[in-house]
Parts: sequence; C-alpha cells; structure tokens
Amino acid sequence: MENKSPGHLFQKLFFSYSAVLILIVGVLILYSVSSSRTRMLETNQDYAGKLCGEAVLEVSRVSSDADYLHRAIYQNSSELEDLLNYFRYDTEEYLKRHLDTYASSNTLDNKDIYSYVENAYSAYPDIKEIEFISYTNNKTTVFYSENDIRVNHEGRERRKEILDGGLAMPGSYSFQKEIRDPLSMRMEGCIVFTFDTGSMKKIQEKYPMAEVYLYHKNGNQVFPGADSLLLEDFQQKDADKKLGSYIQLQSVEDYIVAARLDKHTAASVPAVHIFAILGIGAVLVITGEILISSYLKRLTKRLDGILQGMDQVQTGNLKVQLPEHEHGDELDMIAHHFNRMCRELESYIQKSYLAEIEQQNAEMQALQSQINPHFLYNTLEAIRMKAICNGDREVGKMLYSLAVTFRSQLKEADVITLMQELHYCKKYLELFEYRYQGKFRSSVECGPELSNIPVIKFILQPIIENYFIHGIRMEESDNEIRIYARCVEEDLYIHVEDNGRGMPGKDMESKNRELRNNEMDTRKSIGVTNVNRRLRAAYGDTCGVFLEAGRPRGMHVILKLKVRERETDEESNAGGG
Repeated sequence: MENKSPGHLFQKLFFSYSAVLILIVGVLILYSVSSSRTRMLETNQDYAGKLCGEAVLEVSRVSSDADYLHRAIYQNSSELEDLLNYFRYDTEEYLKRHLDTYASSNTLDNKDIYSYVENAYSAYPDIKEIEFISYTNNKTTVFYSENDIRVNHEGRERRKEILDGGLAMPGSYSFQKEIRDPLSMRMEGCIVFTFDTGSMKKIQEKYPMAEVYLYHKNGNQVFPGADSLLLEDFQQKDADKKLGSYIQLQSVEDYIVAARLDKHTAASVPAVHIFAILGIGAVLVITGEILISSYLKRLTKRLDGILQGMDQVQTGNLKVQLPEHEHGDELDMIAHHFNRMCRELESYIQKSYLAEIEQQNAEMQALQSQINPHFLYNTLEAIRMKAICNGDREVGKMLYSLAVTFRSQLKEADVITLMQELHYCKKYLELFEYRYQGKFRSSVECGPELSNIPVIKFILQPIIENYFIHGIRMEESDNEIRIYARCVEEDLYIHVEDNGRGMPGKDMESKNRELRNNEMDTRKSIGVTNVNRRLRAAYGDTCGVFLEAGRPRGMHVILKLKVRERETDEESNAGGG
C-alpha cells in the first residue's frame, strides 16, 4: 500500500469545510438582511406611532391648558364679575362699572380681564391670541399680546365663522369656552384660546422620518400648512395603498392627528448596515478559515504522532505513550487502546517480577492487620488497674482519661449526646492538664436543656488538639480555654474560646474561605477541616466550622449544628458498636 502523508487528508477536509463555511455564512448574510428589513419596518412603524402619540398628547395638553384657563375665570370672583360686565355692557358703561368696583375695593390688587390675560400670556407662552366674544352686544375683543388689543362689533359674524370651522387655521388652532352667569346660568359670551403650532413643529423635527398632520374635524388643516395632503386623502378607502404609506389616525377633542410613513422608506435598510453585515460575513469567513486550518493542522499532527508511535513499537520500544484525553474523540480512543496495548505487553513481559512484589506487599499488610485496637484499649485498662494496685492513683487517673478517650472512638455510636461529647472532651483536657501542669485552665459549660441534643461524635477533640499544637503559649501560665454551648432556634452553636497565640488576619480569612468552600489541603493540618467536612455532610452546607479572632486575643472557634434534623437519628445510631 502506498504511504500517504497526513497532508492529503488536510487538503480534502480543508476544501470541504471551507465550502460548507461559505454556504453557511452566505445564508446568514441573506437572513441578516431580511431580518434587518423586518426590524427596520417594525422600528419605523413604532417610530410613526410615537410621532402620532406625541402629537395627540400635545393637542390634549393644549386642550387641558384651555380648560384650566377657563376654570380659572370662575375661581376668582372679581375677574368673573369684570368679564360678565364686559360682555353685558358697552365700553363706556363697562369702564364706569370697572372704576366703581376698583374704587370700592379695599385692596390695590383688583383682578380684571386685563390682569387675567396678562397672567395667561405669562403662564402659557404658546398662546397666540385670546378672543372675548359677547353674545349681548356682539362686541369682539382680541388680545394678540398683552399690549396689542383690537375691538370690533362683528361678534355675530365671528360666531357664525366659528360654527363653520373657523377655530382651525394653518399655523394655529383654537378652543372655544362658553362663559355663563353662575346665578342665572345664562350664556353671556365665550372665550376663544388660540395656540401656536410651534410645539407641533418641534415634534415633527424630533421624528423627521415620518410626517405628522393636524386637521380640524371639518377638514381644515392646522399643521404643517397649506398645499399638502387633505384630510380626505387619509380617510379614503385603501388610503395606505394609494399613498404608498403606513397611516395612523387618532381623534382628540375637535381635531384629528394623522401620521404618515412611506412604505419604501420604512423597510429600507441603510447602506451602512448592509456594508456592516457584509463586513461581518467576510470576517466570519476569514476567521472560520483560520480556525479550520488550525484545527486540521492539530488533527494531522496527532495522526503523525500516532504513526510515529507505531514506528517506535516496531523497533521494540514498548514504553512509548501517546497523549490522550479521557473524554476525547476517536483519535484519543485509538491512542488509549494503543497505550493500553503497550502497557499490557510490558506487563506480560514483567509478569513474574511484578507477582513477586505483590506477594511481598500482601505479607506486609497481613503483619500490619494483626495490631488490634481493642487489644490496645484492654492493655491500657490493665496498666491502669496495676497502677491503682500499686498506689499510684495519679497515673491511674491519667490512664483512665486516655482509655475513655480511646474508647469513645471505638465503642460509641456515630451519633451521641452533647453531654457525652463534652464528657469525653473533659477527659481529653485532663490529659493535657497532667502534661502542662500549672500552664492553663479549662472550663466546659452546658445547660441541662441541651445535654440530650444528639451530635455526631469526635467534633471537639480535633479543635482542642489544634489549640495545644498551635495556640498555647508555653512561656506563660495564664493560658485558658473555654467550651460552652448555646441554642438559637433550630441551630446549636458550640463555642471554643482561648487566649492563645491566635492567627493572623489574612491566614484566618484564607482558612475561613477554605472552610466555606469545603476544601482540604492535605499538606496542612486537616483536623479542623475534617470536622468542618463532617458537619456539612451531616447537617447541610449552612453548618460547619467558623473562625473568629478572640477578644482581646486568641482564637474563637464556632461549631454550628442543626438540632431537629438529627433527633430522628438518635435511636437508630444509639446501639452502634
């Protein structure tokens, strides 16, 4: 068979993957352009809706301003009385009554229609004019500004003009408010508030892609002005198709707001977006080609490594091992079986030598298993009795404490009472009292209500042992260790406080992090870590060991356990041996 280099496979796979990549990127480009058109259409339709909505809000705001100005007349009796006089009487009689009212007033600040107009122009800058029309004498007064006032007696013609739709003109729109006498409820006249369309122009500038139109219900166009689309153009059948636009119509008060968005403009994707999509596609193709080339090079390199390994086996080197990954691909499986074959061949060759080593190991384990822990316990008890018989009660007491401690690890159940655990703890402390006489004091406290709470055994001895290894100050004689238990709701807290050397802040923070993460560093002391892992396994992740700095010195170790969760285990474990 002809030998072929991995390069042949590389070329075939590279061209195949490249064709697939280009096809996928092309489809993605078409999909992206189509999606962009859809998104642009939805965005622009929403855009036109916002334009129409803001225009409606603007008309509603202006209408509310007119309503407020109308109500303000009735809230000030002097202004209302002055306006009613203005409507009822001619100019000479009105001025006479106005002066009489002013003269009889106790204040200098007498309200009249002129102060009312002045306040209206100050509060609402977009007011274009305020018009008073009397129904009694047909007098019409128009305030174009605070100082530009025009009076005529064409009220009847003006009222007819209003009825014919004269409230709406290009560039301005008005609201008519009737004025009644509160006592007789007779209509004396009306006020016409005319507003400029400057705010509507600002809204149009804010949304330049769409167009907004404002019409009076009779068809008069208010905004943007003459020589544009009529209201009938929007209300005709199939107006959106005839105008080639998306149309929205909303009525507010006596006005109709129309928003128009050209369909071609709404769905068009900006050239910048198309170039961006094409650029991203090109980047994807180039990046994909680089990744494919890199992947195929690694693949052919692995194939070349397998071939080289086979060549070495042919030369008799059975120790060759190919790199492999546990959850790899088929090449890793080939490498795994190749390595296994080499190991089995090597094992077969060295079979007799390895068998002899295994025999020696078995004999060593048999010797070690002959050491019986119960034999050690019984021997300690025999030595203790011998010491008592010889009158050495202190040695006997030491041996008794050691035997009790040793027995607690052999014969007790996995779960014991808190009182038992503290009893073994006292015996363990007694051994150290003999060892370090006069160097430290100890105290163990437990209320009777806590004595029968079940706990897993052997959780305090490693903490105490850790204190005597790392915390006790041998050069001082005021060493003290205190052990006490407290119960808070369903949680049991066992506190171990000492006044020893303590632990630097950074080391304590690192150790607490290790305990929270349930980690174990076998290169360091594992007593505290072992207790923490056992507590978390037995009572849940919220329990465990927590370290704090002692006050004013030393270490404060807190063991947190659950009370109720272990009560059901007490009887099942009480008979354990």
